[in-house]
Amino acid sequence: MKIINKIFLSLLLLFLASPIFANETTLGNGGGSVVSDDPPTLGEGIDTVLNNVMKLIFPIAGIVCVVFIIIGGYTWIASAGDPAKVQQAQGTLTWAIIGLIFVLVAALVVNTVFKFVS
Repeated sequence: MKIINKIFLSLLLLFLASPIFANETTLGNGGGSVVSDDPPTLGEGIDTVLNNVMKLIFPIAGIVCVVFIIIGGYTWIASAGDPAKVQQAQGTLTWAIIGLIFVLVAALVVNTVFKFVS
């Protein structure tokens, strides 16, 4: 189980790492593009911030659910017929699927609200 935790943590850290790009602006006189010294702005409002947070949280939550489905399946296969381990694997699979459904419904609701508001 320790190796699964290490793999999960390394995958999580891999997905959280994101590159930072320079703020590039185009000159109005037909010249090329230059890098601006202005700090980046947060956006227009709370909807932009929430949209960016949701774009980060929902994929991570989906990946976590899929990882737990894989862990539950592996536990079930490795249980070798032991009723306690089979019950534990069934519980893991059940809650992982419920979590995945919850994440999908939450994403649908958030996207519907964003489309309705904007």
